[in-house]
Amino acid sequence: MTIRVRFYLEAEDRTVEATAEEGELLMQVAYRAGIILQTTCGGKASCLDCKVRVTEGLESGFEKAGLDEVRALGNVFHITRERLACQALVKGDSAVHVAKRERKKRGK
Repeated sequence: MTIRVRFYLEAEDRTVEATAEEGELLMQVAYRAGIILQTTCGGKASCLDCKVRVTEGLESGFEKAGLDEVRALGNVFHITRERLACQALVKGDSAVHVAKRERKKRGK
């Protein structure tokens, strides 16, 4: 079964379709599709830079959020529909919105 993930890139106002393997990290799917999601923690669920909003497939498209991800996002992650791409394991078709982010400046 082919799993499809659709990324809406707000900064570029475009959509990118990608295929995924079950159990693959959303971050890996994005990278393979040419989408570079910012991260400063190296995938440790602490910087929140790779946060995306799931627009389709919140429960059917991803494995349940782990404890590290829930701690990082807080108890309202299921209401805000946000997931961390470095933690979200793909299990079915989905769509995510990648928000335009301002670059962090050193010393500020």
